[in-house]
Amino acid sequence: SPEQLDGIIGFISQDDLLIEDLTVFQNLFFNAELCFADLAKDELLKKVNDTLKDLGLYEVRNLKVGSPLDKMISGGQRKRLNIALELIREPAVLFVDEPTSGLSSRDSEVIIDLLKTMALKGKIVFVVIHQPSSDIFKVFDRLLVLDKGGYPIYLGNPVESVTYFKKAVNYINANESQCILCGNVNPEQVFNIIETCVLDENGLLTKERKISPKEWNKRFLENSKLNLKEENSIYPLPEVDLQRPTLFKQFSVFVKRDVLAKLNNFQYLMINALEAPLLAFILSFLTRYQKPGQDYTFYDNKNLVAYVFMSVIVALFLGLTVSAEEIFKDRKIRKREAFLNLSKGAYLLSKIFILFFISAIQTFVFVLIGNSIMGFQEMFYHYWLMLFTVSLFANVLGLNISAAFKSAVTIYIVIPFLIIPQLLLSGLLVKFDELNPSMASKSVVPLSGEIMATRWAFEGLMVNQFVHNSYEQNMYHLEKDKKNASFNKGLWHNKMMDLITEYEKGQNSNIVPVLKNELRKIGFQKINSGNSLDITEAKEFLEEQKKINNKTYAEAVKKLDEYFAGRAANTQDKLAFEKLKETFHNDKIGELVMNTNSLDGGIFIEKNQLFPSENNVYFLPGNGRQIRAHFYAPKKLIFNQYYDTYWVNIGVIMLMTLFLIVFLYFDILAIFLKFTKRMNRKLGRFSFNKRRALK
Repeated sequence: SPEQLDGIIGFISQDDLLIEDLTVFQNLFFNAELCFADLAKDELLKKVNDTLKDLGLYEVRNLKVGSPLDKMISGGQRKRLNIALELIREPAVLFVDEPTSGLSSRDSEVIIDLLKTMALKGKIVFVVIHQPSSDIFKVFDRLLVLDKGGYPIYLGNPVESVTYFKKAVNYINANESQCILCGNVNPEQVFNIIETCVLDENGLLTKERKISPKEWNKRFLENSKLNLKEENSIYPLPEVDLQRPTLFKQFSVFVKRDVLAKLNNFQYLMINALEAPLLAFILSFLTRYQKPGQDYTFYDNKNLVAYVFMSVIVALFLGLTVSAEEIFKDRKIRKREAFLNLSKGAYLLSKIFILFFISAIQTFVFVLIGNSIMGFQEMFYHYWLMLFTVSLFANVLGLNISAAFKSAVTIYIVIPFLIIPQLLLSGLLVKFDELNPSMASKSVVPLSGEIMATRWAFEGLMVNQFVHNSYEQNMYHLEKDKKNASFNKGLWHNKMMDLITEYEKGQNSNIVPVLKNELRKIGFQKINSGNSLDITEAKEFLEEQKKINNKTYAEAVKKLDEYFAGRAANTQDKLAFEKLKETFHNDKIGELVMNTNSLDGGIFIEKNQLFPSENNVYFLPGNGRQIRAHFYAPKKLIFNQYYDTYWVNIGVIMLMTLFLIVFLYFDILAIFLKFTKRMNRKLGRFSFNKRRALK
C-alpha cells in the first residue's frame, strides 16, 4: 500500500542530489516549498534558516553549490545540505546511502551526529556504511551484516558483533570486542573473520572460504533472538508533516527553480543567447547573392530557397540542443523527490513552458536578423511563427530522448539520427517522386514525408511566400484560373483523347479506370459498370468541357492583361510595379513551387488518375484527400473545406508536438527501449542455448 506510506520515507543518496547552479539557500528553500504548502512565506523562510543554522550551513547559504569539478562549498557541506533536504521535513523513516564516503573524519562525525539526533527524536534511520571509524561504529544502535548474495548473518549491538564472530571461529580472545588500552573497536575484524579462507597443504591461502554465506546465515537463524513469527498487532503509522502544494504551485516552483538555475549558469546563458543571432548572420551573409556589378535585389537572389530551408533546420537544431539534456540532468533530483510523490505532469509542463519561452526568443532573434539581411520586407511574424512551431516540436522531441536515455553521450549521438531524416525527407534535397520506388510518390507526399516536421514547415513557408507576397497576391487568383483552364483545355484534354483512342483500338485494357475516374471528376454521369464506356457521349462531353475551359482561359487572360495594363499606365506606375516585383517576388521560389523543371511533360498517370506535374502551387488537391495533398499545394482539404496550406501545416506540426507530449508523459520511448533490450536478451539466450544444444 504505497499510498499509505506517502511522505513517511526519506532518502539520502550516496551521490549529491543537488542543483549545482543554485545556492545552498535556494536548494533548500525550493525543496521546502514542495513539502510545506500550508506554511506562509515568512514561516517557510524561518524554517529554512533554522535548518541551515542547525547544520552549520547558514554562513555559506548564498554560495552556489557548484559541480564536483568546480566546487564552491566543501564535500562535508554538500553532504550536510543533502541531509538538510530530507531533514527539513523529518521523515519517520530515513534511508541513507554512504553518508561519510569521501569525507574527512571530522565531517564524518558531524554527519553521523546529525543522523543520531534524528534517531533520538524517534525516527528510524537506516544507514549503509563501509569502513566506519571506531567512534562512528559505536554510535549505531543496531548493526545488520549482509554476506555475499544478500544473506543476513548478524543483527544486534555493533560492538557485540566482534565477539559474536570471534566465538563462531574460536578465537583465543573471543570475549574481547574493544582494545584493552584505548577502547577502540576495529570493525574490519568482522569482515576479516567472515571472509577467512582455507589454507592449502603448503600453508597458503586459497580462494575458498572456510564458512560460506549460507553457513553463516544458518548460524544466524539458529542463534537469533528475534521472534520471526508474524505479529498480530497492527501499529499505527506515524504522522506526516508533508503538505504537498497544488499542481499549479508545484508548476510555479519547478519553473522558478529551473529559471534561476539557468540564469546562474553563465556558459548556458551565453551559448543560448549568441547561438541564434550568430547562425542567422552566418547563414544570411553567405546566401545573400547579388548579380555582379548590380545592387542586391530580393528578386535576383538565387539562394533564398536554401536560406529558408536552412532556417527550418536551424529551428529544429536549436530546439533539440536546448532540450536534449533537460530531464537527463534532473534524474538525480527526481530520484530524491520521488518520495514526495510530486506531480509528473507539473514537472514536465514546467520544462515545456521554459523551453517554449527560450525557443520563442531564439527564433524571434533569428528571423529578425536573418530576414533583414536577406531583404524580406514582410511576413516577419509568419516566418517567426512557423520556425517557432518547429522549435516547439524539437523541444518535446528532445525531452523524449532526454527521458529515455541514460547517458549524455548517447543523447548527442542520437540527435544526428533525428535530424538527418528531417533533412532528407523535407522534399527539397530529394524530390518525393525520386525516392526509393517503395516510398516514392508523385501525386501526393508519401507517408515518409508526412511524418517530418521539416516537410510541413518548408512547404508552408514556400507556398505562403509565393502566394501572399505583395506582388503576387493581387493576381494569384487570376493566374490560378488561367493555369487551371490552360491545363484542362490543353494537356488534360489531349491526354484524355489519346486514352480514348487507345481504348477504341483495344491497345490498353488498363486505361478504362483512368477514363472513368477523370470523367467522374468533371461531372460525366453516363458511366457504365464494368470495363465498357460510351465513347461517343464521352467525346462530346469532353469537347463541351474544352469550350468552357477555353472561355475561362480567355477571361483570365483578359483580366490579367487589364491588371498589367493598369500597372503600366505611365512610366511612374510601371517603375513602381517593377520595384514591387524586385522587392517581394523571388524567381527561384516561383520555379520551385511551380515545378517548372518537371520531366513528365506536364501530366502523368498515378493510381488510375491524371495529375499535373507543373504549376503545383496553382492546383488544389482532389476531393477525398483530407489534409494530404501534392507538394506545394496552395490549400489543404479538411472536412470538405479548403484552408490555406500555411495554417494547416502549422496545425499539423502542433498535433505532432502534442503527440510527442503524450509519448513523454507515459515514457513510451523509454518503455519501447526497455522492451527491445529485453527481447535482445531473450534472443541472445535462445541463440546461446541453441548453440550449446548443437554442440
